[in-house]
Order: sequence, then structure tokens, then C-alpha cells
Amino acid sequence: MGMLKNNAVPALIAFLIVGLVITVLFMLKGLLLQLIGAALIIVAAVFCILCGLYLFGYILLGVLGIVAPIIGLLLIMGIFIWIF
Repeated sequence: MGMLKNNAVPALIAFLIVGLVITVLFMLKGLLLQLIGAALIIVAAVFCILCGLYLFGYILLGVLGIVAPIIGLLLIMGIFIWIF
């Protein structure tokens, strides 16, 4: 145990733990922002459809249907790249 006091191992472990916590927090922030953005787009599309702007509402839903799987795939790839 006396050897650990004189080298950089405790500092490196502390930096790794802090970096891991910050990385997880930023990943959660990105995921929450993505979910909020998707929810707002869905609400806007439903609002357009209910107000009679059918074409614009359906275009929004179509774009969401095309873009959402791509964003999900990128998110999954990012998580795997971060893990491995």
C-alpha cells in the first residue's frame, strides 16, 4: 500500500472515474434532447393535421419516419464505439 502513495495510480483512477461520469452525463443529455426533439416534431405534425394542414403534417411525419431510424442507428453505433 505504501507504493501507491508515491505514484500516479490514484490520480489516474480518479481522472478515469470523473471522465466516465462526465461521459455518461453528456450521453444522457444527448439522448434526452433527442427524445424531446422527436416529441416536439410529433406534436407539431399532429397539430398540423388537426388544424387542416394535412399535407404539411404528413410531410413532417414522413421525414420523422425516415430520419428517426438513421439517428437511432447512429446513436447505437456511438454507444458501441464508446464501449469498445
